[in-house]
Amino acid sequence: MKNSIALGLVLLSFGFLKAQDQSSSAIYHEISKLGNSARVLYLAAHPDDENTSMISFLANERKYQTAYLSLTRGDGGQNLIGTQLGAQLGILRTQELMQARRIDGGKQFFSRALDFGYSKTAEETYQQWGKELILSDVVQIIRKFRPDIIITRFPPDARAGHGHHTASAELALEAFDLAADPKAFPEQLKNFKPWQVKRIFWNHSAWWDPNLDSLAASDPTYVKMDVGTYVEELGLSCNELASHSRSQHKSQGFGVALARGSSDEYLKLMKGESCKSDPMEGISSSWQRFNFASGDQLIAGILADFNFSKPSASVNKLLDLLEASEAINEADQRFYFQERLRKIIASCLGLHVELLSPSEYSLSSLNQKFKLSYVSRSNLQISMPKAESIGSKLVLDPSSLRGEGKTLTEDDDWIEIAANDNNSLEFSLEKDLPLSQPYWLRNPYNTVFQLDDDLQIGLAENEATLASHLPLRVEGRLFYLPISAIYKFSDRVEGEIIRPLMVTPDLVVEADRSNLIFVDEGSQELTLNFRAFKAGEFSVNLQAEGWEIEPKSLQLSFNEADSRVIKKVKISPKSKAANASLSFRNSASGESLKSLYEIDYQHIDKRIVLEAADVNLVRLDLQKQGNKVAYINGAGDKVAEAIELMGYKVDILDEAALASTDLLQYQAVIAGIRAYNTQEWLLDYNDKLMAYVKAGGNYIVQYNTRSRRSASLDFGPYPFEISRKRVTEENAEVTFALADHRLLNAPNKLNKADFDHWVQERGLYFADNWDENYQAPLAWHDSGEEDLYGALIIADVGQGSFIYTGISFFRELPAGVPGAFRLLANMISY
Repeated sequence: MKNSIALGLVLLSFGFLKAQDQSSSAIYHEISKLGNSARVLYLAAHPDDENTSMISFLANERKYQTAYLSLTRGDGGQNLIGTQLGAQLGILRTQELMQARRIDGGKQFFSRALDFGYSKTAEETYQQWGKELILSDVVQIIRKFRPDIIITRFPPDARAGHGHHTASAELALEAFDLAADPKAFPEQLKNFKPWQVKRIFWNHSAWWDPNLDSLAASDPTYVKMDVGTYVEELGLSCNELASHSRSQHKSQGFGVALARGSSDEYLKLMKGESCKSDPMEGISSSWQRFNFASGDQLIAGILADFNFSKPSASVNKLLDLLEASEAINEADQRFYFQERLRKIIASCLGLHVELLSPSEYSLSSLNQKFKLSYVSRSNLQISMPKAESIGSKLVLDPSSLRGEGKTLTEDDDWIEIAANDNNSLEFSLEKDLPLSQPYWLRNPYNTVFQLDDDLQIGLAENEATLASHLPLRVEGRLFYLPISAIYKFSDRVEGEIIRPLMVTPDLVVEADRSNLIFVDEGSQELTLNFRAFKAGEFSVNLQAEGWEIEPKSLQLSFNEADSRVIKKVKISPKSKAANASLSFRNSASGESLKSLYEIDYQHIDKRIVLEAADVNLVRLDLQKQGNKVAYINGAGDKVAEAIELMGYKVDILDEAALASTDLLQYQAVIAGIRAYNTQEWLLDYNDKLMAYVKAGGNYIVQYNTRSRRSASLDFGPYPFEISRKRVTEENAEVTFALADHRLLNAPNKLNKADFDHWVQERGLYFADNWDENYQAPLAWHDSGEEDLYGALIIADVGQGSFIYTGISFFRELPAGVPGAFRLLANMISY
């Protein structure tokens, strides 16, 4: 049942992998949505900030063209389902948003802003982003999408609870005025016209005011809307759609139960014309305002005559509509209308066409055979180009599509598609393709992504590889079917799996470790996994100034495409060698090799990212005690790998191992980030863990968030609370509050230099209101604030110790921050 519901929802919204398979009721729903030209822009800061109930209602009950502008891609957040952080997490969360929009029917936009982590004020946020830059992005997206109203998720003040949230509302309010001003960002006017939004609302919530219902009843600036309505042609309510949509944010643990029934939302007018009872009051949803009055009549007639038992009976009228739609005088509206209509026509025809690649990956210099698989489940006459001409007739530039709906003259260059006859043909295609690197990651960046073209601002992601239109003849009339290249295979458990064709470099490499920590002059071995996407010979040079590398050059031979070769190299520091990066260069091209990472989960479409393959070589004055550490995995981090780099043997304890293992063999037992949030069984073993501590063990718990099970902090030996306090400035000055404390002095004597060059933040979810048995040796504070002491608390218990830390080791250690290794070594050795 779960899979069939999810599949149906994806089919509903024309996800590109299943675009042509629709039930007749879903087709009817899409045609009715096509009849509405009004647009709404929902705006917030991050993936998962959006109110999916409101988006589902606006897109499916009201049938407005609804979009969500997330200023960031969530790159600075945490990950509950894997180890991806930073840019990789941004890709994962982008795809979660794309799946959410496929379900709730919305469109997705982004600005160039990087999620650099938690920010306490809008001012701090603007210091990182540059206010004018991101404001210009918001203005450009408004001018491109041309919404009739805007809805913000957050208020433009501290109640928003996060600097990014507050900034999103402030920027929306400023952009409301500036988008209509031709003097604002005039460089945009060569591509976009000024646009005046009618109204901007704040989607107020009982989160901010539990008396909202009575407040709204007495304040005429509020509009109340029931977003729990039932959409009969879908057999789903808007809040059921919203629940499915919300649950796509799996990396953030946002799965929810299905909601049904009446559900009120409140919109507070912030700027623009007043309205009495409806946010779209006085706004036309007719196509007449875009010079397409005939479209309203044509769509009404198609809906009135729609045959749910035979959708193909509507095809000729839909082709009439497609031909007439050339009259739409606004380019973005015309593109939206025609692309959705093409998919509707394909669904009415029962037409399923796949452009199949023989492999999942292609080189940028494409030269291969493709298979075009096709079947039409209607009795209408459909023809397609012959195999020898398909490559030349695929239209890659949608702006060049002309003449749809017109009758074609007869010629011999077409083959007829027999009804319900599953067939295929092969053809060759040569073309230069861009790498499938996400467009926002193609250039170096800091807190704002650097794009190749300003027209990319707002785009959700790359265009699909070989996104094109296949010309067909339907009842003698020209029709262009949207297709893109895919690769598919079957799995004995999951069944058919479809993936987009992805474009890669010839050769990539991934080291088994991103950091090598050297505490003496000895050598270390590094394992390199080379992957070639074409057969042949390669020579790779290894370079790191001041370091011995053996061998310095590798000769690689690959007998077939997409194969791997494993090599090992030894690395050791020369005398007085400084920290360095080990790089890998293709001897033939001189280019640095990249590492290719696959972002692949069942709930998203697979994506790849190319990142620098360099390995950090770190010389470190590091002492430690003990040899073995146990690690209890939490939400997903790479801390255990970093501990191994320090010379410890690390055992991973799951529930069965924790139940049966003698813990006293370990120098320390460490719980991963959010372990008590994600491993519900962990609290059940608290007696065993406390017995280990009292007998001389050292139990270290990394940060957890407040939750039903962990808010009371009953996993510690003495009471303390988990707060939302944090220090977001990665260069915040450290205070040694207990300078003589053993943890700061042994076996490594820490100094303030150990807290230089940290990344993103100092820590989060600090301890608060702790029992007098705890000591807090460190403190930090963000600018303008008082010292916070809860980043690290320690209690001596019996012969052992318990430590809770909110310090962001999960970020610092993978980044190779030397001082973070020294601090953690002292904690483990305590």
